[in-house]
Amino acid sequence: MKNYFNPIIAFTKANLLRFFRDKIYIFFMLILPVMFLFIFGMIYSNNFSSFKAAIFNNSSSKLAITTVEAITSEDSVINEIAVSDRNDAEEKLIRGELDAIIEFPANFGNLNASNIPLGEISVTYSKNSEQAGQTITALLNSIATEYNNQLTGTIPAISIKSEALTREGLTNFDYVFAGLLGYTILTIGLMGIANILPGDKESGATKRLRATSITSGQLILSYALTFLLLGILSFIIMIAIGLFVFNFHMRGNWITFSIFTAISTFMMLGFGLAVGGWARTDAQASALVNIIMFPMMFLSGVFFPKFMMPEFVQGIMNFMPLTPIVDGIRLIVTENYSLIGVLPQLGIIAIWGLAIYALAIKSFRWE
Repeated sequence: MKNYFNPIIAFTKANLLRFFRDKIYIFFMLILPVMFLFIFGMIYSNNFSSFKAAIFNNSSSKLAITTVEAITSEDSVINEIAVSDRNDAEEKLIRGELDAIIEFPANFGNLNASNIPLGEISVTYSKNSEQAGQTITALLNSIATEYNNQLTGTIPAISIKSEALTREGLTNFDYVFAGLLGYTILTIGLMGIANILPGDKESGATKRLRATSITSGQLILSYALTFLLLGILSFIIMIAIGLFVFNFHMRGNWITFSIFTAISTFMMLGFGLAVGGWARTDAQASALVNIIMFPMMFLSGVFFPKFMMPEFVQGIMNFMPLTPIVDGIRLIVTENYSLIGVLPQLGIIAIWGLAIYALAIKSFRWE
């Protein structure tokens, strides 16, 4: 067993030294994911010009109906999102799918002794999206002020009560950061390793290695270990930037996260090894990488959450190898799932891993 792993460790060390001498690999493996992190971090750290809210109207009064119509009118910046019930709305609020929950109590619009309709609108928002909640409250206050002037002139008939949800929610950046971590795994798995193998074939390095006692399995494992270690370095850099620059909120356990990302990265490396092991030239590898990478990049929930896509697109996304990785990371870092909680994702990753590594070893070409 020791004799089997000695060549793997030696070749891994040699690959790491070669990597840090190559500026192109450093750019694609370390700098490019960080560039995407800063771009999307700046976008999702800012507020948008419209807000998503669930609206519960428990009153049948004319005032309640008129107010809801004003909130959801075409020129309003508040977009109503359909939910099944209050619990569903709170889950969506925590996940960042909603900016606020607006509720009208059953007695909203009831007449007082002076025959004036009264009512209080409740606004609930996430503690991590306090600015969005306060903005929605201010918008409702402006609508209430207009109605108050029409109804009484002086006496406030409609009031707004706002509060932050006691359960801690997600910021927009928290949600997209999980996707960016998935993109990093995709980059490590495909962009580097798929090109380095054909380059070694063209230079004759693999042909010379074939004359030694090293097997194709040992060679493949050494490449996988090399890029797994590079992936760990890339993750450390990205998480440090997320924590200290963009105030990323980690909900889950770091050990669970580390185990899941290591398994996921190892699986995705199989795709790069399969492409690089089969391709004879760098041109062949680059073409195959683009064919495999771009569908996964845009149809795995990396940059755009699955719930934003049409249903038929979501069905396609479920078959992408990167989808269980992004879903699992998102569940761990944003909802504190354990490894048992992400077993469905781990099961899919394991199936993909066994299939792709079997293909990589079987299709490997030394020249």
